[in-house]
Amino acid sequence: MKKIFNKIDFNFYFDFNFSLWTISTLTLAGLFIYYLRNPEKFEKLIAVLSKFFRFISNKFDRSYIKYDLQGKINDYLKKVSKRVKHIDIKKIKVEWIDVSAQTETQFIQDGEMIIRMKKGDHQNENIVKASMAFISYAFLKKAKSYIAKYQRESMDLFVCYDLLKEEKSEILDQFVQNFMKDKMDNKKIADFFEKYSNIDDVGIFYPVLVQELTFLGEKVFANKRDAQKIHKEVADLVNFLFFYANRKLREDIVNDFSGVYCKFGIRIIGRSIVINREGERVYKNHLKKIAPKNETLYLIGSKEHKKFINGVFDNCNDEIGYSKLSDETYDATIKNSDGEDIKVKSYMLTIRNNAIKVYHKK
Repeated sequence: MKKIFNKIDFNFYFDFNFSLWTISTLTLAGLFIYYLRNPEKFEKLIAVLSKFFRFISNKFDRSYIKYDLQGKINDYLKKVSKRVKHIDIKKIKVEWIDVSAQTETQFIQDGEMIIRMKKGDHQNENIVKASMAFISYAFLKKAKSYIAKYQRESMDLFVCYDLLKEEKSEILDQFVQNFMKDKMDNKKIADFFEKYSNIDDVGIFYPVLVQELTFLGEKVFANKRDAQKIHKEVADLVNFLFFYANRKLREDIVNDFSGVYCKFGIRIIGRSIVINREGERVYKNHLKKIAPKNETLYLIGSKEHKKFINGVFDNCNDEIGYSKLSDETYDATIKNSDGEDIKVKSYMLTIRNNAIKVYHKK
């Protein structure tokens, strides 16, 4: 028996009559929206164009240096602001001043930091000088007004190093020669710098440090305070996160920091064996037992358990009285039970006690 298949031809005709004008308009509109949302990228574009045109005319030299500086620092500031809340500075702006008649200065105006500086002959030096001016004056401004000098200087060095570490090697070398080399002869500064670096290498605990220092700055700002207690608490905070960052997988360690100014807890959520056996119940019970005076909780787990972590919090937040502050995914390096480094994708949900007042409104 023969089977006869009739061939049926389906002919589809698509007539796309897009003109060159339409394509150009859509492209320009897309670029406009992109740069509107990412002004630091637009500054980098202006820097690239100015760098090209300065070979034609020296008039473009200052524009290249200015927008190259602004683009680099504002891009870093945007990345940090995503991970840490309550940072006052939203962007920086460079203004050139007369070499002989004016003094270099910095000030904040409407959430923008203005850096008035003299243009150097070498761009590497300009980048390093502007970066350090931003870090030392604006980054963690409130907290650094009250912490010890060696703590402040070590933080400035590390954050500036963090900003410049992905730049060309000669820029980083310029920073080392201009600022870092002499400061690192101070044992306290060198020790803290090393601990910041170690905490940051893990990937997920450096944002905790910056966030807690931000909260500390808000709390002590324009209030009566004990300088020695603040200095000791910052040292204890750094040591706490240093030891926590170096803990082995599932190693028992203190999970809460209960200082005078910083009160927070870290909770690891999401061991697969516990999730499969107990579900949310065990983790919800742990959150309900948080100390009443605690102010912030950092809920940490694998990126694949992001939904589960949020579910645990959502199903008990009315009972514990916390609200979501921020969340972020990180490339992290943790130690297995043998103390060996392993790379993981981590997720951190930061929640804040509703009873905590705002210490200083912007």
